[in-house]
Amino acid sequence: MNKREFLKTLGSAAAFMYLNPLKAIGTGYKASSDKNVLMLGGRNYLGPSIVNKFLEHGYNVTLLNRGITNPHFFNELPVIICDRELENKEGIKAVSSEIKNQHWDIVVDTWQKSPKAVSDFVEEFKDNIGHYHYISTMSVYDKWDDKHIIESAPLNPLPASPKNISDEYRYAIRKTFSEVAITENLDTYTIYRSHGMKSYRATRPTDPNAEAYWPIRFMRGGEILVPDVESHHLQVTDVQSLCNFIINCSENRTYGAFNVAYDPTPFKDYVSSLILATQMPKKLHWITGEFLIENGLPPYEVVPLWKPSPKGSYYFNVQKARNAGLVNRPMAEMITDQLNGYKSRYPSNPIKFGEEMNGQMIKYISKAKEEEVIRKWIEFKN
Repeated sequence: MNKREFLKTLGSAAAFMYLNPLKAIGTGYKASSDKNVLMLGGRNYLGPSIVNKFLEHGYNVTLLNRGITNPHFFNELPVIICDRELENKEGIKAVSSEIKNQHWDIVVDTWQKSPKAVSDFVEEFKDNIGHYHYISTMSVYDKWDDKHIIESAPLNPLPASPKNISDEYRYAIRKTFSEVAITENLDTYTIYRSHGMKSYRATRPTDPNAEAYWPIRFMRGGEILVPDVESHHLQVTDVQSLCNFIINCSENRTYGAFNVAYDPTPFKDYVSSLILATQMPKKLHWITGEFLIENGLPPYEVVPLWKPSPKGSYYFNVQKARNAGLVNRPMAEMITDQLNGYKSRYPSNPIKFGEEMNGQMIKYISKAKEEEVIRKWIEFKN
C-alpha cells in the first residue's frame, strides 16, 4: 500500500492528520504489514510523529502509556495502560502478560526521565523484542571540544547505576544510562542521537519557551536583526527526517548508534530557508557578534542557534547515518512545520519574546531590544 492508497483508505480526516499530528487516527484504518510495533508513549511531543509514520507505512501499532496525556490521540489504536514510573517494576509487571503474549517486531522508546524505567523494561521483556529503537541525544557525548564527533567517541562518565525510579540525574546522564541499559541487554537495537529536535511539536499544555524564535520572527516580517559571525554554523534534527530514518532502519534491520541531524549548516543558508518558508523581510540588519554581546544580546540563551562554545556544538558528524539511509529534507519544509505547529497552538500569534507572558518570562530577543540594538548599530555604522 503506497501513501496515496493509505490516505484514501483513511479518508480526508486522517489525511489531515499528517498535516496536523494532533488529530487522532481516522476510521477505517487497516494495516498492510504483519509487523507489530509497540510504541512506548506515542501521544506527546515526538511520539505522534513516529506513530503517524508507522501508520503511513501500514504497520500494526500498539501504544503503551499511562492513558493520561492526550488520550484522544490515536483513540482507535490498541493501548496498553502502563506506568513505567512505579518502583520495583510494579507498573510493567501489571501488564506483563499482555506484552509477553506476543512478539514485538519493533519497540520504539523516547523516554527521557528515570533511566531505571528503561532498564526495567528491557530486562523484563528482552525476549519479546525484535528490534528496539531508542531516541537519544548528542548530550551523551562526554566532551564537545572537538568538531566532527563520531559515534565511537567517549560517552559521559557515569555514577553508580540507579537503584530506584526516583533517583535523580541531569538529562545527559539519564540518556547515557538508558543507552547503557539497552546495549547491555539487547543485541538488535538502533540508537538515534538527536540534536535539538525541530517539528510541528504536539505537546500540550503548551510551553511558550519551547517556541521557535527565528521562524516566528521571520513570519512576522519587518526589520530583523541577525548575527553576522564568521563561520557561524548551526545543526538541528528534523523530526520528519528522523521518523523516515526510523522506518528505514526498521525495514533494513539497521542496528547501532547514529548521530541524526542536518549537516553543519551555515547560518546564512538557514536565513535563506527562513525567507523561503515565510516572506522576504523588509530589511535584514546583519550585526557583528561583538556588537550584539556588547549590547546585551549574548549567544545561545538570548540569540538562539548561535553557540560558539564548545566548538563542537553544531559540528557533529552525521555521515554514518547518511550512509545508512538518512535523508534530511529541505530546511524550509521543517520551518514550515514549526510555523504550522505554532499557529495551531497560538492562532492569535501572541508570543512576545523577551517579555513576560502569564507570569512566565519568555526567552530570546524582545521587540524593543531588537529595535534598540538595530538603532545603535545604524548609528555606529554611520
